[in-house]
Amino acid sequence: MLSRSGIHAVRALVALANVSDGDYKGAALLADETDAPPNYLGKLLQALSREGLVESQKGLGGGFRLARAPEEITMYDVVRSIEDIRRWTQCLFGGDGCSDGNPCAVHHRWAVVRESYLEMMKTTRLVDLLPTENHRGTNPL
Repeated sequence: MLSRSGIHAVRALVALANVSDGDYKGAALLADETDAPPNYLGKLLQALSREGLVESQKGLGGGFRLARAPEEITMYDVVRSIEDIRRWTQCLFGGDGCSDGNPCAVHHRWAVVRESYLEMMKTTRLVDLLPTENHRGTNPL
């Protein structure tokens, strides 16, 4: 259910979670590490910077770093910063009149899935996505 942009943004922030305190990582290096198009990732990082999730610094030794601890940033924070999350709350079939009082054929089943998905996004923090000792070197996304 994550868009390509959402996946690139989450991967980039997971990579930034490994940057040492006080250091920055360049967008080109992040793009290489996360297999993202460099120019596109740069734009995503700027959007995340405007939302207060990353800090940027220009010049030699500059780049990006997390603005908050990885324990404080959820997947929901990241994705809602770059995507219109209203699509997650709308009718699965795009029906304008779909509601609890006037449900489409899958309204109630979709509501259960949607709420579960949103809860997972809101409770999964960047720190939860970092490789563990058992998965060292693997990308969880």
